[in-house]
Amino acid sequence: MRVDLLHALENKDDARPWHEVLEQARRRFVLADELGIDGIWIGEHHFDHMGVDQSPNPALLLADLASRTRRIRIGIAAVILPAWHPIRLAEDLAMLDQMTGGRLDVALSRGILQAEIINLNAEADRSADARSKAIFAERLGLLRAAWAQDPLKWSSERFEYPHPDTKWPGGPSEYTDESGKATGMAVIPRPHQTGGPPLYSVTDTTGGFVSAAQQGLKTITWFPTRGILNGLNASYQDEAERGGGAPLQNGSAVLRGCLIAPTDAEARELAEPEVTSSFAYIEKVRGIKVWLDEGEDPDDPAIRATPPFDLLFERDHLLVGSPDTVAEKMIQSARANNATHWVLAPSLTENDHCVERTMRLLAEEVLPKVRAAVDD
Repeated sequence: MRVDLLHALENKDDARPWHEVLEQARRRFVLADELGIDGIWIGEHHFDHMGVDQSPNPALLLADLASRTRRIRIGIAAVILPAWHPIRLAEDLAMLDQMTGGRLDVALSRGILQAEIINLNAEADRSADARSKAIFAERLGLLRAAWAQDPLKWSSERFEYPHPDTKWPGGPSEYTDESGKATGMAVIPRPHQTGGPPLYSVTDTTGGFVSAAQQGLKTITWFPTRGILNGLNASYQDEAERGGGAPLQNGSAVLRGCLIAPTDAEARELAEPEVTSSFAYIEKVRGIKVWLDEGEDPDDPAIRATPPFDLLFERDHLLVGSPDTVAEKMIQSARANNATHWVLAPSLTENDHCVERTMRLLAEEVLPKVRAAVDD
């Protein structure tokens, strides 16, 4: 079982000096490393005046954060792939992988927020779904080629390497012909990990899981739960087997909100305001159905009357409670949904002490019970 954390660089209404946001991230990374947590992820977001997650350059930020740790794996969830030039991304990620001794994981996305996508690469606007998917696939192919080919030779709709007019000084080599014209490109450095860092797709739809299997990507998912999650994992496995290869994973990495306190009552009191606020926002954007299990009716009066915290807790969206409660929740999900890779967001409160207490209780009291039960 692998258990990671997700750290968001929250700065609500841009109220704190940004150096305080950075120092908080540094403390969390160091603590997670000391506690023996398996991995920790940050996201990529741009133009975030609301302060939900102010992380516009995850590769640069992780270079600083990872340098303060010894063993923990570090990840980006997720790189907005259409917003990057794939060669520059390949170079930056390979450099980061070298700097961390091969501790890097990378999740990729077509982008979620329209304002980010159209202002960084308007062609990749997800309202044109087929074109958005084609742009993602093209950049993914070039990213992988940059790590695998030496010299790199590539031609596709939007990219050609080397450019036909490229010349290098000096004599002929594996990269140039007798006239000095480039015949291939050297992408430097290569990643520390053979073949490059493990790559994931952040998705919560059947189409997304199928595409991930086709593209050889692992998955991280947030909303799906219970029967829906099992169905998505099955669609991934079916597609992977249909492609002629062995399945790439047993089940998706599962993202869940997490807050642990000495008692269930204290944990709920701390988490409920943020849970209620987040629920209201997601309901406006995506509707209540994303939280429900298969066969449940979003218009059911009983569901509508259920407090958001209870609705999410009962459907395994929240790991909130005492160490015993959270451990039991994780064990149940591991057995029911083959959840063996967790990405936990301990940010259901802005109280630093409570977040760090959650991290300590997770490492010292919850995970030993979960691992003993799952490995038994």
